[in-house]
Amino acid sequence: NNFGPDHIAGISSARCTNEDNYLMQKFIRAVIGTNNIDSCARVCHSPTALGMQRTFGTGAATNSIIDLEFTDCIMVIGANPTDAHPVTGAKLKQFAMKGTSIVIDPRKTELAKYATYHLQLRPGTNVAILNMMLYYIMKERLEDKQFIEARTEGYADIRAHVMKMDMDELQKICGVDKELVKSAAIAYASAANAMSFHGLGVTEHSQGTYTVMLIADLAMITGNIGRRGVGVNPLRGQNNVQGAADMGCQPHQGAGYQDAYDPEINKLYSAFYNAKIPLGKGYKIPEMYDASIRGNLKALWLMGEDVVQTDPNTNKVVAAMENLELLVVQELFLTETAKYATVILPGASFLEKSGTFTNGERRIQRVQKVVEPLEGTKTDGQILVDIMNRMGYAQPAYDPKTMLEEISRIVPFFAGVRWDELGDNGKQWPVQPDGTDTEILHTETFKRGKGKFHYFDFRESRELEQNGQEFPYIVTTNRELEHYNAGTMTRRTRNVQILTEDVLLINPEDAARHFIEEGDMVCVTSQRGKVDIKAHITDQVRPGVLSTTFHFPEMTLNVITSDERDSEAMCPEYKVVAANIRKSKGKYKMTPAISPVAG
Repeated sequence: NNFGPDHIAGISSARCTNEDNYLMQKFIRAVIGTNNIDSCARVCHSPTALGMQRTFGTGAATNSIIDLEFTDCIMVIGANPTDAHPVTGAKLKQFAMKGTSIVIDPRKTELAKYATYHLQLRPGTNVAILNMMLYYIMKERLEDKQFIEARTEGYADIRAHVMKMDMDELQKICGVDKELVKSAAIAYASAANAMSFHGLGVTEHSQGTYTVMLIADLAMITGNIGRRGVGVNPLRGQNNVQGAADMGCQPHQGAGYQDAYDPEINKLYSAFYNAKIPLGKGYKIPEMYDASIRGNLKALWLMGEDVVQTDPNTNKVVAAMENLELLVVQELFLTETAKYATVILPGASFLEKSGTFTNGERRIQRVQKVVEPLEGTKTDGQILVDIMNRMGYAQPAYDPKTMLEEISRIVPFFAGVRWDELGDNGKQWPVQPDGTDTEILHTETFKRGKGKFHYFDFRESRELEQNGQEFPYIVTTNRELEHYNAGTMTRRTRNVQILTEDVLLINPEDAARHFIEEGDMVCVTSQRGKVDIKAHITDQVRPGVLSTTFHFPEMTLNVITSDERDSEAMCPEYKVVAANIRKSKGKYKMTPAISPVAG
């Protein structure tokens, strides 16, 4: 072959075990010899990891869900937990029904109905509204001066900057009454203990990383870090988003978040893997697409991700898949992406394998095989072990116990993790060598020493700057309880009889302006393309804002989404799409692509 290892890439899966993900990045780095490895864990929550690493030193939830029993105020920003995270969402709803709660969201979500304060901002203006909250906390002298003095740095700079901001201008930008923002800020700062929770409505923006850092600023300015009932707590999407990132499924960081581009750490990895580990910069998923289209990426090994259905700007993703010489897909089902595969390797579901998952509160939990894999399929870990051995790298047969032992020797915060000691409830990392786990982070000091304050000015999304005149509406994406993401699994259940199609949420004012009635088909256009979708008229969204899901591949909603991305972490900006609407002339009938299972 005339091409080297950097013409090959891998995409790992946040729905596979820690052990599967660890092996995937090891295969790409130690066997193939490139840092071209990424996963949706980095794609969707990369602003969380990067923002919290810059402010605290660790990009994971600081606290646990049990802390809801000890808090006095919750702030939920850019998340709809009762639909997208129903177990945690139920606990948050129970709290909101009786306690002080702040919901910052463009939609009138289920949780917003119970919120003490609902700040219904324009999509893409999180930075503006958080700056307003910081301003009012400073103006009302509600800072925790003792915490700021003892445990943080950079406060004088941020204070000088924030106090110059014009609240009338920011009110106009985000569309929320400044007095309401002031009341919410005072409630958060005055609470004895306040917790924040955020989701993809924070991260999937061009200013996603900056928003996460401002959420961290809010926690530090009020001293809400390092004890029960406080902290900054990202709500992870898929079941092992945390674990895929922990295991090193991103180009710039190997297993344990160690810098993949640092020569000293490279020596450590090379010695541990007994192979020459590459130092060169690796592709992130959007860069993989660009490289494939340019002809610089020839092969892609993809495990358990349906990028054609879930990634933005579908036509570009398809072009990238078609331009590859080799696409290997490990999958359970014939997904939209698998249809483009050169080779499909049938994998096994979580019920058919043993391993560990790490949830949003850093809890490492065991899954135990309850049924044998279907004939002709293998567990993802075993598939990777087989290919590694066939390519000349001696990797022992897959066993979760021995894999965890290997992981514990290279991932510092897994040092004391042992398969036989995880029990029914798991352990929260960091786990000390003696097996002691950690419920709350940053109790005495931050991982980076002192917490670092950062300030950022609001910047309009380029998507709206460049296209806002021609496309005056903003489309934002959401999830519904009955289906999960691309619906690859949920549409194979009876849920498809409950929720049968994607619909477009549209405010009554906008509907009237375009003579659109409930159930009419609406043509939604953007700079990239158009989709026809059924209207649902509701006051859940404000005038000028439209919202929909992407659970059904037939709709190909991501045809209209852009490949704008977070300025720091390259997370796609799913939440702000400049669009226009008109009533469709034709009729559109949804037919489920997948028949629900019997029984």
